[in-house]
Amino acid sequence: MATETLSAKLAEREAEQVEKLVKAGHYLNVSDFVREAIREKLSKVRMLPVRETTVKAAKKEIVDYLRTVPDAYPSDIAAALGLDLELTF
Repeated sequence: MATETLSAKLAEREAEQVEKLVKAGHYLNVSDFVREAIREKLSKVRMLPVRETTVKAAKKEIVDYLRTVPDAYPSDIAAALGLDLELTF
């Protein structure tokens, strides 16, 4: 499996908390903590497919959607219709 190195800056307090977890034996090292944190986050994030459409077609779909769900938030509309959030706004 190929690997890639990424870098990130943490606040001093966050770095200290990670070091404490490593010293307490919860993780082998800082890299182990970072890998586990990334895996956990990736398992919770879901990517929604966005489809291409014209502005005119999107407006019609949004209006139709709002007829059935009048209190929908733009993010809900975008997710339900597979539209880009910026286009939905």
